Amino acid sequence: MNSKAQQTLEELRDHLRPASVAQIGGFRPPGDPCASWFGRGVCLPGETLPTYKGRDLFPLLQINVRELPYVPAGLSGIGLLVLFHSRDEHPFNKPHGEGWLIREYVSLAGLIPLPQSAEPDIVRPFPIRWSLVEDDAPGWEDAWSVLDLSAINADDEASSAFFNDFSRYCQTKIGGYPYEIQHGAGLDDYVFQVGSEGKAGWEWVDGGIGYYFKDSSGEWRWDCQFD
Repeated sequence: MNSKAQQTLEELRDHLRPASVAQIGGFRPPGDPCASWFGRGVCLPGETLPTYKGRDLFPLLQINVRELPYVPAGLSGIGLLVLFHSRDEHPFNKPHGEGWLIREYVSLAGLIPLPQSAEPDIVRPFPIRWSLVEDDAPGWEDAWSVLDLSAINADDEASSAFFNDFSRYCQTKIGGYPYEIQHGAGLDDYVFQVGSEGKAGWEWVDGGIGYYFKDSSGEWRWDCQFD
């Protein structure tokens, strides 16, 4: 491996990011409805399930921010959020509120379980525990936004090290880097991702990942990649 490629790999280690990685189930569910859940959520009294094209959206992910060992800037000032998703489709290229919706709550006070939908469950609900990782690395395309990879690209041994010697987490996680499947997901405003979680029976088309971004005005957007 040439020295420039080795130096670039060392520089990449300086750009590794922390993340809160989800463990889906495998432990006794907590009694607190405001705990983090896959497939369950809470609301304020009087709130109903959001709808899309006449059907209830369902709670895909609930994040209790206070439980996170690492909190990205995009969740600063938020106590809890619930991500809702369409029952009928993945709302590709749809803006916030059309087929998907995120509700944010500053305080957990007064939150109660969401009303039960009359429609069938989409996922098997499981509680979530979060673990801290501090070594999440970007994928190949997104890494070019972090540093110049030309020396690695020209060195086979360094290229192999880029893909094999760094940790990248494809499951549901908060923070870190978006896990690439087809191409770069983009780093600007990235906050969290939702993986295909087999235990809960949830899949983005074919082993895909949904990515969620929040700009400086507080507006959410999402994207998705799959095999």
